[in-house]
Amino acid sequence: MKNLVFILSLFFSLIAHAYANNAAPFGQELGVATYAQVKQQVGDKSDLSDAGTNKYSGGRMLQGDGRGLGIEGLSKVTFIFDRADKLAGVLMTLPKDSFKPTLKALSAKYKLVDSEVPFVGNASAKLKQGDSVIELDAPHLSFEMKVLYLTNGLKQAFQQQSSNERVTKEKRQADMF
Repeated sequence: MKNLVFILSLFFSLIAHAYANNAAPFGQELGVATYAQVKQQVGDKSDLSDAGTNKYSGGRMLQGDGRGLGIEGLSKVTFIFDRADKLAGVLMTLPKDSFKPTLKALSAKYKLVDSEVPFVGNASAKLKQGDSVIELDAPHLSFEMKVLYLTNGLKQAFQQQSSNERVTKEKRQADMF
């Protein structure tokens, strides 16, 4: 009986651990992988270069053209780190016609939260895993789509700063009248 309880406890803790992990594009888990790990592990497959400091996370960025990473049509990839050099986001640019296959592949791996896939118009989807969110955005009149992997902290920082910038712009505009 004690063995059964132990086995069940181990089983449920492994399941809980599996669902607590964050998204891991290119095998690099958000909030866990470091700048050095990404540069070494992903940089070995594709040319990554320093892309400055991200204004939302305050951390460094690495950028590349996506060649050698195994995703067909990937034309740009940006890795965003936080101030502690932990991976906070990955931004990818892909051809728009890969939206449905990409969504299907991601839905098999992560929890689909929302999707809008009209016959004509803007297509989007949102998925979650642990403390991370994956967003797909394919604007109607574009030939490209974006796939964003973000920690909840980076997404929140982006939304807060964007809101502050919008309010400042509206105030500056109103002051001009």
